[in-house]
Order: sequence, then C-alpha cells, then structure tokens
Amino acid sequence: MSVINPRFKLCTFDVTNTLLKFQSTVGDQYAKVGRMYGVQRDPDQVSRFFSHHWKLMNLNHPNYGRNTGLSSHEWWKELVRRTFVTGSVELTRNQLDSISDHLYNLYKSNVCWKVEPGAETLLKHLKQKQIVLGVISNFDERLDSVLKSNGLKSYFDFVLASYLVETAKPSKKIFDLALQQISCVTASQALHIGDNVKLDYLAAKKSGWNALLFKRPHIEEESLKLVDPNDIVFDTKQIEEFVLYS
Repeated sequence: MSVINPRFKLCTFDVTNTLLKFQSTVGDQYAKVGRMYGVQRDPDQVSRFFSHHWKLMNLNHPNYGRNTGLSSHEWWKELVRRTFVTGSVELTRNQLDSISDHLYNLYKSNVCWKVEPGAETLLKHLKQKQIVLGVISNFDERLDSVLKSNGLKSYFDFVLASYLVETAKPSKKIFDLALQQISCVTASQALHIGDNVKLDYLAAKKSGWNALLFKRPHIEEESLKLVDPNDIVFDTKQIEEFVLYS
C-alpha cells in the first residue's frame, strides 16, 4: 500500500446515517414516548406522518427555524404535534409539552443513537495520521451533546451544526466556513463524507472539495447516476482505505 495521500489534510463527516445510526425507527421511538403520556399511536403511521411533515417543516422553516423566528425546540415541538395529530384527535397542551420535551432531550443522549460499526476506529486511525477532522451537519444545537454522549466528540477539531452557524448544506458557505477553521488547507485537500447525494456528495463537489458517498439503503438508485462510482463506499473500512491508501 502507498503512503498517505497528501491532498487529504482535512476530512469532514456528516453525522446521521454516516457516523451514527438510530437505535430504532422514528415511528417506534415516538410511539413509545407517546404511550408514556397516554397517547396511543401506530408506529408505522407515526413514521409516515413524521416523514410527510418533516419535509413540510424543512420547506417552510428551513434549518430548524433558524431564519423564520423559531427556536429549534419550537420547531421540533411543532413537528411532534403534527406527527401525533390523527384526524380531529388533538393532544392536550400538557401531553404535547411532555412528549416533545421528552423526545427533544432523548435525542441528544445515546439512548436513540448507536455508533456506525468501525466509525470510532476509523476516526482514531485518521487522527493518528494527523489529518484534521471535522463535522459538517444539518443539525441543531444538540449536536455537541449527541457526539459527546456517543463517545465521538473528542476526535474532532471542529463541529459545524447548521443551526448554530446559520447556514446549511448544500450551501457552499458551510464548506467555506469549515476551511476557515484551520490554516493552510485548500478545498482540493479536503474530503467530505456523507450519505446524501445532494446535501453531502454534490454539495462538497460543487464547493471544490473531494467527496465520498456512504451508500445506504435509503439512497435511490436514480440519484446514484450523479455519483462517480469510484466515490461510493459501503463501510468504514473502505473509507479508511480511500483516505489513507488511494
């Protein structure tokens, strides 16, 4: 194997479905918490409602409401309300507050997350090669807590949560901001790794970066036509081989 590729002086990662995965589906987790406060919902229905309203909330209040006057907590509370409403069945204010607060706090712990197999070993090996490591994620202000509670925060030289830096992928601004965190690294020496074709792979490429797409089951085959096959990886070991030995 060849020595480390000198062009990769900086590696950044997405979080959800890249470094971390959910312990259970959103439907299962939400329905479980709902039952704790007397609200019975079918997990599959919850998943469908969540997915539908997630898209609407992101359309009308992007970046967790950062630019439309909502706090991220308020943003999530509204999404919880919409997810749990079935027909004319409304939650009481107490139920809504209890469920949304419970979920908001739960998802910043390690209860709802699990580390992607091999991810910590990957970060450790890249760190040993003195590669600067960072996070670029469309996430709210809980990101630091999520990374800390799952044992990954110490590996990173910087963490950019879109809500806090007021710009989100696929904007070039957030990739430029990542380069500003360190000196003497150009876009051509940077590599971003994530699971979303538009928000991670194409966004990084359009910003002048190198990029890897972490292939996941949810990625539509049609969108893969936009990705160089040589830039597709299927596990953390392949990421390590690409970064260190390609």
